Amino acid sequence: MDSPFIVFWELTRACMLACKHCRAKAMRKRHPDELSTEECFEVIEQLSKFKPRPLLVITGGDPLMRDDVVDIISRATHEGFRTAIAFSGTEKATLDRLIELKRAGISRIAVSIDGSSVEKHDSFRGVEGTFEMSMRVIENARNAGIPFQINTTVTRENIGDLPEIARLCINLGAVMWDVFFIVPTGRARVEMMPTPQQFEDILCWLYDLSKVAGLNVKSSAATHLRRIELMRDRGEMPEVGELYRYLVSKLENFPTGEGRKIVAGGHGRSLSTDGIRRAVSVTDGRGMFFISHTGDVYPSGFLPIVAGNVRERKISEIYQKSEIFVNLRDPDRLEGKCGVCEYRAICGGSRARAYAIHGNYLAEEPCCIYTPKILRG
Repeated sequence: MDSPFIVFWELTRACMLACKHCRAKAMRKRHPDELSTEECFEVIEQLSKFKPRPLLVITGGDPLMRDDVVDIISRATHEGFRTAIAFSGTEKATLDRLIELKRAGISRIAVSIDGSSVEKHDSFRGVEGTFEMSMRVIENARNAGIPFQINTTVTRENIGDLPEIARLCINLGAVMWDVFFIVPTGRARVEMMPTPQQFEDILCWLYDLSKVAGLNVKSSAATHLRRIELMRDRGEMPEVGELYRYLVSKLENFPTGEGRKIVAGGHGRSLSTDGIRRAVSVTDGRGMFFISHTGDVYPSGFLPIVAGNVRERKISEIYQKSEIFVNLRDPDRLEGKCGVCEYRAICGGSRARAYAIHGNYLAEEPCCIYTPKILRG
């Protein structure tokens, strides 16, 4: 891929929250070396050279901590970008602010919900009142006419609560549920990760959920959902365990909807209703990259290897020629069982998690139990 499908851009690491899993180790004050407004405009100009233009996701920290965020989004819209924004559920996301974002051309917002109740969510987020604030943000998004998705970080702490979070997504009218499987970087710790079998169980359940409830589901940092989608569509059932059976039991009396033909993007299709599409085979450094608040470019926000800085090199040069991006774009360079897996072109595992656990971004995905056909006795 000479052009990325999606770019994540961390405008700031400033945030009022103190989440247990925070990749950015966010702080309450903005960094003095953040890209200036004019430098942000230059980033947009450089990104516009990619054909087609990538989907642009503005993130943080909390990008609403920057006074110029509306100006930056307006410039991106003017340059032809479809732009989404993910921010913290705080009092900064007022109705007036969201109306400004709508007028600036924002296509979707993402709100994080990591527990189905006040107690569960607020404990995870580290600040009392964040669940209610997130609910207000969603209500403000509705009133402003902005589609919203709900992002959930999956840890050992909240896996039993996933059915109720899914029910909340449906009841609130989310256009997508983005289920992010934690990567131990930043504040996140290894012991917060579910086991490899729990990964498989949850991903298989997400497939079932989409068929029962019609909820548009996406996994992040768990690209093996694409493999599971293709297997299940063929009538093959992956190896599941106790957690899967528990989660499936919670689908009884679940709100029903039109069954989805696609969950994970394994077929390269999308069911998004607001024009933001998904693509097959995109993963860390392959069809995507991340720009930090100070202009460093990474394969993803969870793979902390700097490939270059936008203040020093052209973004297209960094993405197309840096060694780490060249390596990550070639699934045949993967090592261990990922390197011989028949699904490596559409999955490839989380390169960020491989780096966090093995210290090698090309190593096999540590949270996948699947045995490739070539390795079976």
